[in-house]
Amino acid sequence: MRTLYSIHPAGLAHTRQRAGSFGLAFAANPWVQRLARFGMVIRGVIYFVPGIVALQVALSLRPSLMSQQSTIKLIATQPASQALLVATAIGLLGYAMWGIIRAVVDPLDRGHHIGGILRRLGYLTSAIAYIGMLAATVGYLVTAIAHDSSSNWAASVRSHPLGAVVVAIIGVCWVLGAGLAQVADGWTGSFMRDFDEARMGPAVRRWALVTGRAGMISRGVVFTVIGGLFIISSTHASTRHTVGMDDALLQIFHRPFGRLMLGVAGAGLMAFGCFAAMCARWLRMTKLDRAAAAPFQSTPH
Repeated sequence: MRTLYSIHPAGLAHTRQRAGSFGLAFAANPWVQRLARFGMVIRGVIYFVPGIVALQVALSLRPSLMSQQSTIKLIATQPASQALLVATAIGLLGYAMWGIIRAVVDPLDRGHHIGGILRRLGYLTSAIAYIGMLAATVGYLVTAIAHDSSSNWAASVRSHPLGAVVVAIIGVCWVLGAGLAQVADGWTGSFMRDFDEARMGPAVRRWALVTGRAGMISRGVVFTVIGGLFIISSTHASTRHTVGMDDALLQIFHRPFGRLMLGVAGAGLMAFGCFAAMCARWLRMTKLDRAAAAPFQSTPH
């Protein structure tokens, strides 16, 4: 029989090219980028606060740790909390959207090799986490009661058919894409290629490198522990088994030399908060920005 319709390979390639061009154009939209940059500022806040609390716990100045959701809860108790929560929600929305764009559109050209795929998986798992924090923030705005997604999210998913498999897969992606890949980026300093160094003075570049290395390695270690907790949670029968940043930091605290390691992790998360604010100012958003600035970049020493 003759087929009425057929898909020509050249037509399929043209369709993919048009979709890619549309995605890059969307990523390059000034308002999309402004929203993403504002999200980076909010991202810095929700890492800096748990970091300073972890440092206080390590120094025996505070009895309990905080998660990112706990930071949102703290914001909800401040004066003018409604305005602060709206700003937080807008920032979380912007950064979650940017995570999806980086995973799907790949505006910085991470590519389809194994390293690029792992990083893009990390962007996607990060976007899912920020969507969870956005839901908690909206919960405070609407009902003044936020659901603690870090505590019951894994248990909720696990209760569905194949839910344990989904949680385990998310845990593996978290370990590889959001954890170990980030440790590698922090160790090598490769993240600096995404900065517009032509607009950064020597002191700013130096601080970006220092805070980026310390922050990304610390965050990568914490995320690796979180991913491990997801994997453990996939086989854990108790719905009380929780997964969150505070749980990961508590695991670090209970290891040998835990107080020292918790202090280092807390200082690293504070450094990451500062680094995130620098990203909001100097990070390039697309590969076109990077290509345009390439002739002006300093050569590595």
